[in-house]
Amino acid sequence: CGTAWASRQGNGLAAPTEASCPSPASAHLTTNGLFQVMGPAASSQVDVRVTDRKTLIKERCLARKGYLDMQKVALEMRPGEDNCFPFLHESILPIISKFLFGTPLIRCFEVCPLWFVANLTALDNMCRNIDEGFKDLCAAGLALEYARTDWSPVHIATAGIRIDRILIARVTPAFVSKCLTVGYDFSYARENDSADHFQPGAQPNAAKQRFSCTFRCDVHGKGAARTFWVHKDICRFHGDETRVAATQNTTPVCVNDRIEVAVNLFNAQGMVDIPGVQWKPVSSVPVQPRECPIEEELFDWYDLDSFQAQSVERLQIPDFFAPQLQHEVTDYAGLDVAVSRTRLRASQPGVVPQADRILGSRFEVQPAHSPIILPLKRVGLQHDRFTKIQLREGDQLLLYISQGGKMT
Repeated sequence: CGTAWASRQGNGLAAPTEASCPSPASAHLTTNGLFQVMGPAASSQVDVRVTDRKTLIKERCLARKGYLDMQKVALEMRPGEDNCFPFLHESILPIISKFLFGTPLIRCFEVCPLWFVANLTALDNMCRNIDEGFKDLCAAGLALEYARTDWSPVHIATAGIRIDRILIARVTPAFVSKCLTVGYDFSYARENDSADHFQPGAQPNAAKQRFSCTFRCDVHGKGAARTFWVHKDICRFHGDETRVAATQNTTPVCVNDRIEVAVNLFNAQGMVDIPGVQWKPVSSVPVQPRECPIEEELFDWYDLDSFQAQSVERLQIPDFFAPQLQHEVTDYAGLDVAVSRTRLRASQPGVVPQADRILGSRFEVQPAHSPIILPLKRVGLQHDRFTKIQLREGDQLLLYISQGGKMT
């Protein structure tokens, strides 16, 4: 089970060491050889497989021992036998989990395989209303195929964590050439005294403050070539932050692609009131041209030789991503800040090796007719979840790089 925590390196959480837990080596083999299959639609020609490490480890644990059966009889077992206690029973654990939500709950996953399986199953049961609500109100444009719970570190002054319910859905043909909007309303659990809505002594029946999350995607025909922009800002006046490239907020998708919608369950504000999550019906408008906002400020673009003569910045053509992303053309514009605009074409399947180091995000090119999984980003956020971005052969990537900015 140790590799379930590999994505949270550096947060001080240790992996379980029980002998029955799969070793890191075997878990890596599991990731390559064992997959949770999402049921493909009748129109799909390629199965889309999810390499969710936590689900894979749960399957390996269940293959070795009947941990779910042990959980069902936890009230009848002698306390402590096989690390099983009465509070692990499937009717009790979801209640306890509400009080442990956050880092304490994640530490419970580390105790042993039984606790890992029991707590992961409890989270699935707690989020059932989120899954069913999505099916009821969003089925017209997005067909839910798979749901899982994921957590990742939050890089703040003190070690934090976020927990999300990830819904993976297939894009249907119902909204081709439309911008599809899906969203939900939520409130924070009243027990969270760290939430901004919390008021000591508030009446139990007082109305909770509601919040809203919205996701958008442009739906194109099956297998259509997409255009996607990325902006990397390396201006000197920003200092030494992570400098992760900003990506297009409205994600272009094709029919039969899979999208990920992340319903946040826990963040720095506290725990979300999970039963109170309410989905909104999907809505749509005609697709609009999508341009990087920096295009609104720049009008005259030059080639490298012409622009270098009037700039003090040391410029180069960002052809760093071959052979997966083939460079086509680079233009330059700007005054105090030099901006390059590079058109790259996805030309060869495979992981783009330099993308993680240069752009701060992982990029992967898939075959031309292969369905891909695309995470949707919350409207209004520059960065949401740090996940892999998949392209297809023939897709176009517009890369903007801003550099310069004299510091006084």
